[in-house]
Amino acid sequence: MKSPPPHLVAPYLQVMDSRWALARMASHFYGNPSCGMLVVGVTGTSGKTTTTYLIESILKAAGHHVGVIGTVNMRHGEKIIPSQLTTPGSVELQRVLAQMKTEGCTAVVMEVSSHALKQHRTACIAFDGVVFTNLSPEHLDFHADMEDYFQAKALLFKEGVQFALASGKHPVAAINTDIPYGQRLLSELHASPTRGFRIADFGHAPIAQVSGQNLKSDLFGIQGKIERISIHSPLMGQFNASNILAAVAVTQGLGISDSAISAGIADLSLVPGRLERVPNTHGIHVLVDYAHKPDALENVLRTLREIQDGHRLITVFGCGGDRDRKKRPVMGRLGVEFSNHTFVTSDNPRSENPNSIIQEILQGIPLQDLQDKKNFTVEPNREKAITAALHMAQPGDLVLIAGKGHEDYQIIADPDHPGKTKKIHFDDREIAIKAMATYSEPQKSE
Repeated sequence: MKSPPPHLVAPYLQVMDSRWALARMASHFYGNPSCGMLVVGVTGTSGKTTTTYLIESILKAAGHHVGVIGTVNMRHGEKIIPSQLTTPGSVELQRVLAQMKTEGCTAVVMEVSSHALKQHRTACIAFDGVVFTNLSPEHLDFHADMEDYFQAKALLFKEGVQFALASGKHPVAAINTDIPYGQRLLSELHASPTRGFRIADFGHAPIAQVSGQNLKSDLFGIQGKIERISIHSPLMGQFNASNILAAVAVTQGLGISDSAISAGIADLSLVPGRLERVPNTHGIHVLVDYAHKPDALENVLRTLREIQDGHRLITVFGCGGDRDRKKRPVMGRLGVEFSNHTFVTSDNPRSENPNSIIQEILQGIPLQDLQDKKNFTVEPNREKAITAALHMAQPGDLVLIAGKGHEDYQIIADPDHPGKTKKIHFDDREIAIKAMATYSEPQKSE
């Protein structure tokens, strides 16, 4: 510990960690709001947003007034507040929790990012339920390596749960054991001598406590049973089945009835920008998804390949600028490997040259495909790429527009201020609707 600055006249409080201390002070200042509500935190590389939407819907079906804090927005009742971060800073977070409690919320569901955990933004929140969806390479421009990334996520199940126990709560931890990191987290929690909380593991394997072995997925949704709970969801794919399992595991642990769980899952018709359908009258399945990292893109592409039923899968995607560059060639390989045709375009280029980003994406495409150039097209203009992909499609084809999902903007270099960026309005869904308005079925090649 350092000595106080010499000749200091202001009050001086020395702490081991200023971020943690700020979270503690914020919680006290706002009356420890998390202690007076049911609070569920969801962490993982992918699936956080969809899982929070599912839990929100289940809790509403159970009679709760629910607030949500996450990537898309912060909301409760009729109030919607735009999100700047997946998980706000500790002062704003405690203020929002207090506001939600004051305005009648009995429960809050929130996404918890690894940045937030490492920076103690969620310290001093008394969670009733915590969820681990998965872990794959991401944010390695912030974390030193995957071990550092895992340890950040694990804080929610260690320090976070211990604070909840000290606050008099009896939390439940729901953990995905389909992946090695989930199995490791489960083992570490079981080995903890001071555990004192409930654990519910979930996965598609029959041995999972909450098993999805009887769930089936097609182009129209997910159906089946989880134990005695009937599942009918319009969401698609194995990864969404995993999100449903996560929501079931944690809400069962919270004592929510089977009927409310079943009704809540059925009531959720869409999650903004997560395989969100763009309606049209041409019989083309147009889907907008937030997949902007290799694991998420592969999950979505695998799902659509499994249900394409003889039709083509056409994919549009790019990679963000000023972010982890190592994922760019990986996503290039995945796009070409799983799609019948891929349009490589811009995402949020930020301060980088879009063409430079695209060249790094192309490095992952196999040499033969690069030479033939039959199964991919390079179009840096995202609107033109989306339009071309949709105009290429035949009735019955699937067109995936990946990377931006719910975002209604694009971040590009600001020509008037070198080195800086600016936001312009851009919504993949709006572009798709515009493109379909001028659609005419292309002639089939012989």
